[in-house]
Amino acid sequence: MQHRFFLTCTLLAFLTACVPATATSSPVRTLTPVLPATNLPTALPPESATNSAIPEIVSPTQENSSTPATPPTLEPTITETIPPLPTLNLPPTLAATSIPQPAVGSGAIQIFSPGPLSKLVSPVRIYGYAIPGYNNKGRVSLYGEDGRLLAFEVLQLYTAYTWAYFYWTLPFEIQAAGELARLTISTQDQYGRLTAVYSVHLIVLAEGFSVINPPGDLKERCVIEKPVPGRRIAGGKLTVAGEMRPFNNLPLVVELVAWDGNVIASQLVDTSPAPDDSYVPFQVDLPYSISTGAWVRLVVRQSDERIGGTMYLYSREVFLYP
Repeated sequence: MQHRFFLTCTLLAFLTACVPATATSSPVRTLTPVLPATNLPTALPPESATNSAIPEIVSPTQENSSTPATPPTLEPTITETIPPLPTLNLPPTLAATSIPQPAVGSGAIQIFSPGPLSKLVSPVRIYGYAIPGYNNKGRVSLYGEDGRLLAFEVLQLYTAYTWAYFYWTLPFEIQAAGELARLTISTQDQYGRLTAVYSVHLIVLAEGFSVINPPGDLKERCVIEKPVPGRRIAGGKLTVAGEMRPFNNLPLVVELVAWDGNVIASQLVDTSPAPDDSYVPFQVDLPYSISTGAWVRLVVRQSDERIGGTMYLYSREVFLYP
């Protein structure tokens, strides 16, 4: 025991003697041991940082099994509503059409627009129905209040039915601010004889705005009861009886026109329009003289009381014997 104590004291004395005198003035430097990098703990980043820094790798099988993304929602398309016209806003019919045809008893020529006394600036837009004349043609004419021709066009009237639908634009020029006019549509046969004429009075303007009136009753204005269609007449006299809705107070002209345009019989029939535009009866006998049997055209027409020319004409072919 004493021997151990003696050794400890001797070792302390030896160490004290070996320390330099300046060692007491220098601070003792503490060294921090550095651990290997593999032993350092790794701090986990937040979930959002991980998603942005490390792209997710998805195998093809995982991509196919995933739910497809919802397509983006498109804004609703604004569709402009356009009124239907077409059938009435079309160029002249160039082929057979399935447009509904007028009812039985409708006029051979029907002007749906413009109606009577419509106020119009150029051009006049015309549409309606007509039974085609020879070579599927018709004529549209616009007359001024003094009878001068303001405009004229040939209509093409193609159809597989009785009536052909037509639409036409007719430009015109006038010197006055406005005037009364007559719009007339007519058809002819292969000899140039008029087969039908229908007219409306208009007010044409040099400038301004158009005001379109309705057409009114478009039934045929003349209905012939005698002679019966298909019946052949002999004896030198043809009795014509029927009903008429006159345009004015001028007399009706009832006549027979040969193929060459010669009038072989003609009579005037006094008539007046009814207050309600209803039919009024008429009857007349036409004496005729021919040398051989022939087809002739029976014509009933009325002139315009305000502008020179024919306002209306109805016709039918009849066969006459001497």
